[in-house]
Amino acid sequence: MNIIVAGAGAIGGTVAVLLKEAGYDVSIMCHSAASKEIIEKEGFYLGGAKGDHYVKFDCYSSAEELGDKKFDIVIIATKYAHMAECAKTMLPFVAQDGLVVGMQNGLLTEELGEIVGRDKVVGCMIGFGATRNSVNNVTMTSKGEFYVGMLDGRKPKNLEVFAEMLRTVLPTEISMEIQRQQYSKLIINSCINAVAGITGKVLGEILQDVRARDLFLNIAREGMAVAKAMGINVPKYGVMLEYKMLALGNNKVYNSACKLVVRMVGKLYSDVKPSTLQSLEKGEMTEIDILNGYFVQNGNKYGVATPVNTKLVQMIHEIEEGKREMTSDNLAEF
Repeated sequence: MNIIVAGAGAIGGTVAVLLKEAGYDVSIMCHSAASKEIIEKEGFYLGGAKGDHYVKFDCYSSAEELGDKKFDIVIIATKYAHMAECAKTMLPFVAQDGLVVGMQNGLLTEELGEIVGRDKVVGCMIGFGATRNSVNNVTMTSKGEFYVGMLDGRKPKNLEVFAEMLRTVLPTEISMEIQRQQYSKLIINSCINAVAGITGKVLGEILQDVRARDLFLNIAREGMAVAKAMGINVPKYGVMLEYKMLALGNNKVYNSACKLVVRMVGKLYSDVKPSTLQSLEKGEMTEIDILNGYFVQNGNKYGVATPVNTKLVQMIHEIEEGKREMTSDNLAEF
C-alpha cells in the first residue's frame, strides 16, 4: 500500500518516519516548496520516546506535482484550520478503495466524512505525544496507542491492513465506536492544553501546583457532564484515567485521590509541551475552539453549564490577541 501524509508536523512527521522505517511506501505533502526542499535535501529526523530515526522522503508541495498518482492511504495531519482545504485537495488522489485518515485533535471525523465520503473516512485516536522542533525535526515525547475506526463501525479489509501497518509504530486497535475513543482523548487533551496554555508551563511542571490539579479535574467534570447530555458513554483513557469516577462525588477524600492520579499523569508525561502551548509560543492561533470550545458549544446546545471551559477559551483567545500573559497567576481566577 502506498501512503501520503499531508501535514508532517509533530503527529504527521512521527507517523511518517516510523512507517517509512518499517518498510512502507510513504510520501509527504508539504505546506510549502521551501519545506519540501529542506526535507528532500536534509531528510527528516525523529528523536525521543522511540529512539533516533533519520529517513528521506519523496515530497510534494502542490496537487500539480502529484500528477495522476493514487494513494491507498491519505493521512491528513494538518491543524484543524487547514483540514477541509487539504481534504478537498487530496480527494482526487485517493485510490478507488482508498482511505482518508484524520489525525486532528477533537471530534472531526464527521466533518471530514462530509468532504471525502463516509465510506472512505477513518477516525483516529492518537495516544502519543510529540513536539515539532523545526520543519524536519520532531521529538516524540511519549508513547501511547492508536484507535482507528469507520463512522459506521464497519471493518473493511483495507482498514484491517492499515491497522496492521500502524501496529509497527504503536499498539493499535480497531474501534467499532471511534467517536467514543476520540471523546476520551478530547477530555485529556482539553485538560493539558488549556492548563499549559494559560500558564506557559510544560505538563510536569504545572501539575505540581494544586490549583492546576483542581482545574484539571473541573475541566474533565464539565466534559463528562456534556458527554452524558449527548448520550456518549466515554471509555477510560489509558490505564489510569477512568473518567466515570468523576461522577461519584466531590468530597475531600475522593478529590485527593483524583488529584494524586492527575499528579501521576504529570510525572509520566513531565516533558510534554501540548500543541496549544507550542502555538502560543510561536505567536500562532490555537485549536482551543475544537478542544475546550467543543464542551462549551455542546454545553450550550444541551443545556449543560460549562463555566470553567468557557473561561479557559476566553483566556486563551486573550493570550492569542496579546491581551493576557501566560503565567501561573492565571490560575488564581479559578
